[in-house]
Amino acid sequence: MQNKKLLAAAAAGLMLLTGCSGATASVSDPDKELMTVGDVTVTRGQVYDCIKKSTGPNLTMQMAEQVIYDREVPVDEEIRKEAQNNYNEYAKTSDDLEGYVQSMGYKDKQDYIDKVLIPAVQAEKLLTKWFTDAQEEIVQEYKPSRAQIIQTDSRDSADKALQALKDGKSAQDVAGQYAAEGTSYTGTAAIVTTMDSVLPTRLINTLSSAQSKAGVLNEVFENDDQTQYFVAVLVSNDYDTIKGDLESTLSGDSTVSEKCLVSYLTETDFQVYDQDIFDYLRVNYPQYLVTRPDLMESDDSDN
Repeated sequence: MQNKKLLAAAAAGLMLLTGCSGATASVSDPDKELMTVGDVTVTRGQVYDCIKKSTGPNLTMQMAEQVIYDREVPVDEEIRKEAQNNYNEYAKTSDDLEGYVQSMGYKDKQDYIDKVLIPAVQAEKLLTKWFTDAQEEIVQEYKPSRAQIIQTDSRDSADKALQALKDGKSAQDVAGQYAAEGTSYTGTAAIVTTMDSVLPTRLINTLSSAQSKAGVLNEVFENDDQTQYFVAVLVSNDYDTIKGDLESTLSGDSTVSEKCLVSYLTETDFQVYDQDIFDYLRVNYPQYLVTRPDLMESDDSDN
């Protein structure tokens, strides 16, 4: 129990301060003995230093995340129920789930729900909230829209596909006649964002433009080497209309979750005091040093 309290104290002492003066966090009573094995005595200070070196950065970010969860999406009955339902689903695939979670170090089923499943649900709720709170940022970054796109393998086919769309034929019917073999762009309505590396940038920008109205785009779009051709029907670029589908499309990407976290770290003015933790984040995760924009984009700067 003493070690668990020391673990929490160690993590708490590493966050919500500032890392610019070369200071290092320490634990109170560092010379206090925790245990003795034979001739070897282990002190609070030694355990603290070991924790900080081995898990300090992860503990720091986990505690920062929990502060954000509790502020933005506090635990309520809906979250508790969803976490319990998730546990019940996991239990269907295990003969002894509670025994398993105890073997992982959790006291019991409820301890696992409280420490793992509830924060996981909070993380999902936070991401959903971010898609509302950060609308302007998301639109600027991802330029989202919902569209029916057809890819062809020649300019001639693209011209004919465009004319067929303008004549009122459905995107699926046009794709059935003119789409390139093996393409995934076959006229089915889908979310389009800057995360799509196949589509021409100009097509993505045109679809998301406030000037674009729903309907056939009167243009054939080419990739840079003019080997792929695209025509499109804009379904909607109204953010509120496509927000749910946009979240479903992007939520599985780790970079999106990271942007969500950085956004709320910025709102809470997250800072790190301990120089060792600060240096680790500067090298490995500079994006989390939100009060140091000079370091957020690069790990080569001096702090």
